[in-house]
Amino acid sequence: MEIMKLDDIIKTPNKGIILIGTNFSLDKQDHTNLKGLIGSKIQVDKIDGTKCELDVLDISISFSIANHPLIGINVKDSENIEDIKKGTQVTVLKKV
Repeated sequence: MEIMKLDDIIKTPNKGIILIGTNFSLDKQDHTNLKGLIGSKIQVDKIDGTKCELDVLDISISFSIANHPLIGINVKDSENIEDIKKGTQVTVLKKV
């Protein structure tokens, strides 16, 4: 399942690594279901063309002024974070 297009990666002192993106095709029910991904693994593309897996710690959803969903996925820190390609699709890999 495609979760979002990755727009940015930020590192915060309180939450750690957060992947930020959008998915305009999600409806309201899908937004509710995203919280169920906590504890799952997601997959993202790296700059070198390979893929990496990341553990989902938390998910937050907010809405832009145009009412578009903004998705924040808090992930476990990984050595692959620096190599993740922005603009790639973030997909659900599997439940742990």
